[in-house]
Amino acid sequence: MQGHSGAKHPLIVTHTDASSTARATPTSPLGVWVERLLQGFEDRRAGLPGALDEAAVSTYFTAHLEEQLPRLHEQALVAGEALLPAARGALVAELERLVRHVVLPGYVRLSARFTRRERNDFYLAPEGLHGLERLAWCVAGMGVGAFVVWAPFIPLFAKEWVLPFALAGLVFPELRKWLAARRYERELNALVLAADREASRIALAHLLSSPPEPLDDVPARVPDAQAVHRSP
Repeated sequence: MQGHSGAKHPLIVTHTDASSTARATPTSPLGVWVERLLQGFEDRRAGLPGALDEAAVSTYFTAHLEEQLPRLHEQALVAGEALLPAARGALVAELERLVRHVVLPGYVRLSARFTRRERNDFYLAPEGLHGLERLAWCVAGMGVGAFVVWAPFIPLFAKEWVLPFALAGLVFPELRKWLAARRYERELNALVLAADREASRIALAHLLSSPPEPLDDVPARVPDAQAVHRSP
């Protein structure tokens, strides 16, 4: 994943196509942390076990989440530095619940579904029948092309129009793969932005509802003005 030094942050990049230029823009440090967490999940997705049930996928990614939680706690403490210690602890706990019970399950659901299709190369038929499925789509395209040429209400009458439809059917599996990858990236970035908004809302709610940490005694911290002038 690219760095975060620019005004915009790169989207979650899948390994299906790392050349996409779309952008997600989390606005808070907590949102940036979530984005990096999901990118870490995505970088490790190739190692998912063969059984892609959601419980196994969740267990697999929880190990990486546990490694990243100290950084989340640091970001949460910075966001709540004006709060009393007890309120800061409550903020940290609520943000951790957001990650464990919303972000992680959301990613698990999306990645399990996508990886299952990706491992079958986005075909509907089992691996040994991929060639037959491609041929079937080609024949279906020829059928659609023949119908378009035959239909009197469609102004395409040359029989040569059957060939483009046949070719479209032939490459349809690649088109389906491309569309699936784009949809997956959009869904991951929507998850990042939703978590960013909710984390910002939680932090703001704690800041507005909790008493601030009392300041130290000001006269004790600020030198007396007259004493400063009298000093050599």
